[in-house]
Parts: sequence; C-alpha cells; structure tokens
Amino acid sequence: MIFNIQKCSIHDGSGLRTLVFFKGCPLRCLWCSNPESQSYLPEILESPTRCVSCGDCRTACPKLAVSAGGAIDRSICGNCYRCTDRCYAGAKRVAGKDYSVDELYKEIEKDRPFYSLYGGGVTFSGGEPLTYPGYLRDIAKKCRDNRINVVVESCGYGNYEEFKEALPYIDAMFMDIKHIEPEPHKALTGIDNALILENTRRISEFGIPLTIRTPVVPGYTDAVENIEGISRFVSTLPSAKEYELLAYHNMGEAKYKALGIPYPLEDVSPPPDETMERLVKRSNEILKAYGKECFFIKDNTRRSY
Repeated sequence: MIFNIQKCSIHDGSGLRTLVFFKGCPLRCLWCSNPESQSYLPEILESPTRCVSCGDCRTACPKLAVSAGGAIDRSICGNCYRCTDRCYAGAKRVAGKDYSVDELYKEIEKDRPFYSLYGGGVTFSGGEPLTYPGYLRDIAKKCRDNRINVVVESCGYGNYEEFKEALPYIDAMFMDIKHIEPEPHKALTGIDNALILENTRRISEFGIPLTIRTPVVPGYTDAVENIEGISRFVSTLPSAKEYELLAYHNMGEAKYKALGIPYPLEDVSPPPDETMERLVKRSNEILKAYGKECFFIKDNTRRSY
C-alpha cells in the first residue's frame, strides 16, 4: 500500500528523484510528520477548508458518522469510504492505495526523462519499506533491471532474514537512528532500538552506502550525549560516510487534525541554528578521525563545522 508518490524531490538521494511512500510503520515517533504513514490500512483525511457544505458526504454515510458541519465522528465511522467517493471538493480523501509491482513501476517510469537529464532515480520511503520485504525486493529489482537508481529511507526496523533479499538491488540507504539509548528510544517511538542498531550494522556490512540521520527534536533527542553516542555508533559502520542531523519542524501538524488525532508536540519549536551547529561540530570531533562527516542542511546548503 502506497500513500503518496512525490515528484521532483532533491533531498532524498542524488539528482532529481521520485519519492514513493509506503504505508505502514512499526514505530510511533512523537514528532512523525507523516502520521498517515503509520497504519497499514487506508485512512480518511479531512480538509475542512476545502468543504463547500454540499452535504453529500453526510447523506452517503450509512453510519450517520458525518455531522452537519461535515466532520467525521471517528468513533462510529465504519471506513466504508463512501463519503470520499461523494466529496467532489476533495475535503475528504483516502490515504492509501494498493499498487501491484507493475502498476507502481509504471508510475516511476513516467519520470525517466528527468533521471536522464538531471540524474536521480526512485527513493522508497514510508512508513517503513523494510516491512514489505518481498514487494520491496521485486520493485527494486525491476527498477535496477531497467537502470533506475534505487534509494531506500528506513527506520531500520524489520526482519533481516526477510528483507535481505532486496539489498542487492538497492544503491544507497538513509537510516534513522532516533536515540542511542534503548529506554529513551522506546519512550519516544514505542519500541527500543536493539533491532534497529543490529539491522543497521548488518546492512552496512553488506556494503550498501549509508547516510545515518537523526531528527533533532528539542527536549527529546537534542542532548549532546545522544548525538555523541550516535556518532560513535556511526564511526563503527564500514559503509557509512555521512551523518545528517535533521532539524525538527511541525509542518505535519495539520495532518494530525486531518486524521482527527491530537498532535503530541504542540509546544515544541524548531531548534535554533546555533544548536544544530553545536551538535554538528561535536559530532565531527568524533567522526573526522574515521573519515566520516556530520552535517545539516539549511536553505538547501549543506553545513558542516
């Protein structure tokens, strides 16, 4: 199941890329900017600003779950999606669609002229692609067989013995390490990090070029000790040359409202540049001895200190 196909991405691999978002993730990160990526089932997103108050969604609902104002009562909604079928204004839409491998490849193939002109390829993101091991193997192989560069973005959680069959067809990976300590990691994401760290080691030993990423969330992951610990872990990975710090943002907050769920970090602001610079500098004090580099991106410019 795919919940979005984004064209012309420039931040998730080399060149101009098609970004394919798999739906479904075993983690529940407090700062997740794509909450519609978490469930493995289709979900209804609501956009009240698009509503034209025609009432069609309300009359279409067999559970009478749509109010006079157009909002869905999620406690009685049966997820029949009839309201989305009737909503011509796009105020209600379904996030999540099943694609066969051939159907998804046809969407990717449409962008081949851009890959030829500007480099790039396809990046599989999520959700968590590694929890679709057979599908990931098949679509990655089809792309590789047709000379399309393949990158995967992953939180690292999955069954290695199942997803390792996809690894020969992947050119590079971005892997998230949210927190180096297991208990804080569990508090922030719902699971500890033992399997994630082990999978990251095994993928690196396989030889796939890795960029490790950490979201810098004030009050949650921004402690110097956390960045130091992850930097030391990165220093042990043979195929990891880069460590990227990602400044937290709240741009996904509207999606929580669209799903009818509260946003957990309403009072958290993005970290200031000074914090990012300080963390990058400290990481590089550890990494540069191993020929690796930490950086963050500001205004489309890579910054390392």
